[in-house]
Amino acid sequence: MTHLIRIVCCLIYSTSLISAIRVTYRSCTDAPAQSGIYWISPADIAPPFQVYCEQEKFAGHWLVVQSRNDASTNFNRTWNEYKFGFGSLRNNFWLGLEKLHQLTTSSAYDLMVVMENYLDFVAFQRYENFAVHDESEAYSLSLSDANTGTAGDSLLIYNGEKFSTFDRANNKGTANCAAEMAGGYWHYDCRKVLSTRSNLNGLYDLVHIMRNGSGMWWGMFGGTGKPLKMTRMMIKLRQ
Repeated sequence: MTHLIRIVCCLIYSTSLISAIRVTYRSCTDAPAQSGIYWISPADIAPPFQVYCEQEKFAGHWLVVQSRNDASTNFNRTWNEYKFGFGSLRNNFWLGLEKLHQLTTSSAYDLMVVMENYLDFVAFQRYENFAVHDESEAYSLSLSDANTGTAGDSLLIYNGEKFSTFDRANNKGTANCAAEMAGGYWHYDCRKVLSTRSNLNGLYDLVHIMRNGSGMWWGMFGGTGKPLKMTRMMIKLRQ
């Protein structure tokens, strides 16, 4: 009986030890070929964190930093929520500005924005050398001019812009753009209606889409009057 107890105890200990072992990757480039949630550690100074890796579309190795598929998750959040991230990695989420900073300052990344409208038409735009600076610079955005895709450019206007939320406005102009546009973003000057602007974290709401452009839209892919049904912002290590 004592021998049996020892065997059971050893099995329990072994199972616990195996479950405690956490495989960590540097990026989605190193992760398995199947899309899913993985632990990554982009820099030695920060603890590992979980991300969703898109490994099957657009040649794979994409780390998803924003995903929206329905109205179940509110994206009109505070500065701290955008800083640390919110939502579910399997559905709607924002990874977090601090994680984006850690990722994009440890290595060079490209950004791809994928979107779908209510006609089920999918478009994308890819940008080179995407980076987010630290909190002392209000997580300002950095992009190179090089971009390609089918959606058209509606992001370069935000190059160098600081991130804003309704409780911490850092945008140009006099308006609180995050409050008006119903979501945190690198808002530039929201009183200037330009086709080169976008609002990927705005309201997932058809009824209010025209109110101050507060819906979820991409200027060169329908603008404020053509809401998006799906968006994904994904980053990938530059080769």
